[in-house]
Amino acid sequence: RLSLGVALLTLPDVLLLDEPTTGVDPKASRIIWNILSKIRESDTALVLTSHSMEECDALCTQIAIMTNGEFRCLGSTQHIKSKYGSGYSLAIRLYTTNQIESAKELITKMFPNARLMDEHILHLNYELMIEKGQKWSMLFEKVGKLAELIDAADYSISQTTLDQIFLDFSRNARTDIVKSHF
Repeated sequence: RLSLGVALLTLPDVLLLDEPTTGVDPKASRIIWNILSKIRESDTALVLTSHSMEECDALCTQIAIMTNGEFRCLGSTQHIKSKYGSGYSLAIRLYTTNQIESAKELITKMFPNARLMDEHILHLNYELMIEKGQKWSMLFEKVGKLAELIDAADYSISQTTLDQIFLDFSRNARTDIVKSHF
């Protein structure tokens, strides 16, 4: 991180950073993020590369996602999530294994386009595809009712993350490579 310190001795107009917090512990990463945020506010343009979507979300006003050397998208975090996100993530924790099958059936019934992304012990993670224009309040109400009906121990709903979008782009790029070789 010495190179970052040297670069900051004078406030440049543009600061190019390649993976600025790779190999740094979480506490030090947050300190670096805070410093870089203050520098950005002082009219220094930051251009950074990173595999950490959390870092990009924290530091960037504009994000470009590249796979196989090609730009796949460009925009603000919210723009990318809205345009390329596939909906919302629903995480449900159950009390017993006896609830799993009935919970899956009810989720599929209430959200016909739901896709089970992960199942681990008492946790179910779904990707919810919702209709354009559906309001958050309606979605929360529906998920709350679902959680009540299946007697969920806990649940959360969140917008698709940048990590999920990045992984989707990466997965699709790998599929394209495999298809092009056959």
